[in-house]
Amino acid sequence: MEGKKILRKGPNLLTAFLVLIIILTFTFSLSAAEDYPELEGWWLPSTGSFNGHWDLGVGAHFWNDHFTLRNLQLRTVFDLAPGLRFNSIIRSNKVFDNLDGFEPTFDQLFLEAYGFHYSDYGKFSGSLKAGKMRYLRFPEPDLISRFDHVPGTEDLRIDGAETGYNGQMLTLDYQTDLGLGYHLTGINWDYGERDGSNWIENYVYYRDRWGAIDFEGRVGLLPLRHAAGSNPGAGSHLGESGPGYNLFLGANWRAYKVGFLYENIENGRINERDIRTGIMVEFAFSKVTDILGSLRFDYTRSPEGFVTHIPLASGEFGYAKEKPANSELVGEIKAERVITYWQNGQGRNFYEHTLSKWGNTDPAETAVVMDADSWYLKLEALVSPHTSFSSRDDLVQWENSRQGPAQLAQPVTYKFYK
Repeated sequence: MEGKKILRKGPNLLTAFLVLIIILTFTFSLSAAEDYPELEGWWLPSTGSFNGHWDLGVGAHFWNDHFTLRNLQLRTVFDLAPGLRFNSIIRSNKVFDNLDGFEPTFDQLFLEAYGFHYSDYGKFSGSLKAGKMRYLRFPEPDLISRFDHVPGTEDLRIDGAETGYNGQMLTLDYQTDLGLGYHLTGINWDYGERDGSNWIENYVYYRDRWGAIDFEGRVGLLPLRHAAGSNPGAGSHLGESGPGYNLFLGANWRAYKVGFLYENIENGRINERDIRTGIMVEFAFSKVTDILGSLRFDYTRSPEGFVTHIPLASGEFGYAKEKPANSELVGEIKAERVITYWQNGQGRNFYEHTLSKWGNTDPAETAVVMDADSWYLKLEALVSPHTSFSSRDDLVQWENSRQGPAQLAQPVTYKFYK
């Protein structure tokens, strides 16, 4: 197959581990920041072995001619050890638009080993996942990654189709205090129809904020934003990349953002430049975004209608229910849970980004309380292959051709008491 030949051209992931050794050697040669004792050296996050949470929900799609239940999911995530966690989303069947039959399958299932190193000069982040994955962003969503392609539903509608990233995935990121950084993601395809290994991302970036202006740029090997599903000749597979660049320029006001993307990447499969434009709108938390996020309410074009995901039950395990008597707050971990979805309205991924910490966050020495806010609709990010804006017809064509994710977010604070 042509697609497999392309995948085998990717470098062996052993190279990535050599890059990791080089970065760590550089990192350890730097003196730790004496002024920031909470941010020095290695940190392997943990909220306690086998501590985690779960939730159960079902989707509904409706219009003037139908009401359909679908997408019954049980989601579970929990820590195993410092820097090691488990993530799964199990659905009740392998069907796109109904709940007929009971044939459990995993939308997502992986183990992740991850950690961070802080120094005077920047932050190193590393993640190694193994399993079935549908989400690339690590260590946290930057402005351009908010436009990322969301793995689709071809596997639910076409026999033999494969979606997502199946195998072992290594992600390394080093960001300096100057805003410059380097990002690398490589995958060894496994557990499915695809094999071989390749880089998905391998680029240098710069990001900064000047008052109300946001800027971000990347240059290097960048992921192509469309997949061919079961038809490899139509375009690129998810997980394939090409040399190019993309730029984001936007404005921020309080918790609102709006910005524009320009992207130019070489698509080696079809020997053409993949040029795209995009727009992102990020919302502040409000009662409206709270309702939209909690129910994942959205309008879909294919099939046309409204979609929602109805929460049925949820819970947590391992955490203290409340602050222990006569204890004091000695540390916190800030995190953000994310779900992304697009036109069909089915959210089939989930990831918890570990953002920051302070104080004593050792669960062996403390009692841990999980404080989770509501899910809310954080942003919409649309990308289109149409690049002309000289007339109203151009705008209509841009909108008709666009695709891109909505992002739901849930802020979480893990509180450590002693």
